Amino acid sequence: MNNQHVLRFVFWRWLPLLVLAFGAATAGAQQEMDPPARVASLSVIDGSVVFAPAGETEWVDAVLNRPITRGDRVWTDRGARAELHLGSAVLHLDSQTFLDMTDLDDDVLQVSLNEGAVNARVRELARGENFEIDTPQLAFRASRPGDYRVDVDPAQGTTRVTVRSGSALVYGANGQAQELVGGQVVTFAGTDLDRINVHASLPMDSFDRWAADRNRAEDESIAARYVPREVVGYQQLDAYGHWAQDASYGAVWYPRVTVVDWAPYRYGHWDFIAPWGWTWIDDAPWGFAPFHYGRWAMIGSRWAWVPGRIGPRPVYAPALVVFVGGSGGVSLSLSFGSGSGIGWFPLAPGEAWRPYYRTSPRYVTGVNRYIVTNNQVTNNYFYINQRHPSAVTAVRAEDFSRGRPVHRNRRQVDATELDRVRIATQPTLPEPRRIVESRPSRTRALPPPTLSAAPVPLQAQPGSPGPAIRRRDATDQRPIAAPRPQLQEPRRELERDARQQERQGELQRRETAREQERSARDLERARRDQQVQQERMQRDQQVQMQRQQDDQRRQQQLQREQERAAREQERAAREQERARRDQQFQQQERVQREQQLQAQRDHALRQQQQAQERVERQQQAAREQAMRQQQQVQEQAMRQQQQAQERAQRQQQAAQEQMLRQQQQQQRQEQRVLRQQPQPQPQPQPQVAPPPEAQPAPRERGRGRPEREQREDNRSQGGEEGGRGRGHGRGG
Repeated sequence: MNNQHVLRFVFWRWLPLLVLAFGAATAGAQQEMDPPARVASLSVIDGSVVFAPAGETEWVDAVLNRPITRGDRVWTDRGARAELHLGSAVLHLDSQTFLDMTDLDDDVLQVSLNEGAVNARVRELARGENFEIDTPQLAFRASRPGDYRVDVDPAQGTTRVTVRSGSALVYGANGQAQELVGGQVVTFAGTDLDRINVHASLPMDSFDRWAADRNRAEDESIAARYVPREVVGYQQLDAYGHWAQDASYGAVWYPRVTVVDWAPYRYGHWDFIAPWGWTWIDDAPWGFAPFHYGRWAMIGSRWAWVPGRIGPRPVYAPALVVFVGGSGGVSLSLSFGSGSGIGWFPLAPGEAWRPYYRTSPRYVTGVNRYIVTNNQVTNNYFYINQRHPSAVTAVRAEDFSRGRPVHRNRRQVDATELDRVRIATQPTLPEPRRIVESRPSRTRALPPPTLSAAPVPLQAQPGSPGPAIRRRDATDQRPIAAPRPQLQEPRRELERDARQQERQGELQRRETAREQERSARDLERARRDQQVQQERMQRDQQVQMQRQQDDQRRQQQLQREQERAAREQERAAREQERARRDQQFQQQERVQREQQLQAQRDHALRQQQQAQERVERQQQAAREQAMRQQQQVQEQAMRQQQQAQERAQRQQQAAQEQMLRQQQQQQRQEQRVLRQQPQPQPQPQPQVAPPPEAQPAPRERGRGRPEREQREDNRSQGGEEGGRGRGHGRGG
């Protein structure tokens, strides 16, 4: 009974750890089958540049917009230069430079430089990311963002490292490391980091100036305002189109095209590139970012690229299209008379892209992040561009599998035929028949034959302080063959078909060898980590013994050791919660951006309303001021008119009174004159004596008349004075 309790206790105690370990192993297995989320692209080709794809022995002319991935090699001829863009970093290749892409993934960029010069611009270096350039003498690893240059001289057996800004570590064959900071130029010989020349700085040559001009143009890129710099090829958009704001999609980019029937994924060709498979390579110099990130939309009568809200670390896709036709992929097979056909159309904003190769659900979520609203695709799903013949491009399956130019071999598709098409979730694409159709032949400049047998460059293992010699498998020992003479078409196609099959087998063998090498590297990394941990503990003990009297530094060192131990314990938990935190952070960032946009819109609306209210108040005040001024003018005019009328009336009345006085005065004068004139004596007549009482006394009659005249004169004078008084009174 006790044993059963013990077993039950142990089982339930260890069950969560077993489940956690099984989940981590399952997630790791799913991630192992995912293709890399990051690629490189040749954005500038100046002169004769050739490259050899992974697993191929024949060099071909390099083309713009072809993805460069693990195993690809690039050679620039004399006088040629090239720019290799990787999103957060860019490599500029000088003439006569041999570059081998050793490893390229989400957090690893590792190249081998066997000859020539490379100018590296590291814009961003995330935590845990490895940026490494391996040469036959050393392994260069950038510690911080900056500008670096590495020159390899195989004749002298030296490597010169120039650090213009930032800091870096260089590793030798014995595990020793040296740190270089900005402003240092050091030349190393051998594999033990022997310094044979040290400079403070060197003057810039023509290659440095060319790289600086390219970096300056990228720093001033307008497209960086709308998409993150991790989008490969974004800087090429500035010179070939313009940006605009759309009410439905936000920021959109319109390309400047002069072709009448132009449509996305129509002017270019298809190429089979492992591990993705069929990949679209556009002919336009700007044709990388718009065809591997974002979506396309028809706005009005023009096509516009809609990048969407692309977040950090965008995931590369070989072609964001939906295939129509083929064999077994859909319910309808396109037929063009001489054989079956296959068509495709671009995805619109909000539509999910389903990879046609094996991936994990996490990869599907990452490649559609910030773009789609519905990540579920069924057989009855309807696409926006599905029923538009102008958006659908179709070719024969033969032309598709041979990688021939699409616009030269395009076939028209009837609209009625498109109405009957039903999209399947997993289309069956044709097998590759050959490499991309040959371009116009010209003499290719090949790298020196000695490079095929050059010493294997040193590599610094990720997470370890020292380098390790990379061991090539048997397939890597084959020399790189020169281009073969042109054969007849049937024979050449048969040979290329056989070579393609051999390439597939070679890729599988290389993948198996790479898995074995990865396992050995993990074991070596664990052993080195343990050794480093032991050495670190010994150094800590020595520091504590030497600095016992310095209590403050000893406490700080102890605290750092405790924090380091805590970080080691919490690392596993952080790795498990990283996906959840990233998703939560991105969701919060999206909500914050939406809130900021809403606040900006509200603020702009309030400012507009306030401006309108101020304008209305100003207009109302102006109208009231004008009315008041008009009323004042009218009142002043009325007062002036009334005063003029009153003055006229007073003047008229005064004139009338003056005239009346003059008439009265004239009458008095006439009366005075009449009184002063002698009266004629009447003839004597017989008179009858009146009674004594009726005869007045003569003296009294003569005395009364002057009194009456004096009273009249007084009245007349009084009237004149009164009139003048009244006149002055009115005037006053």
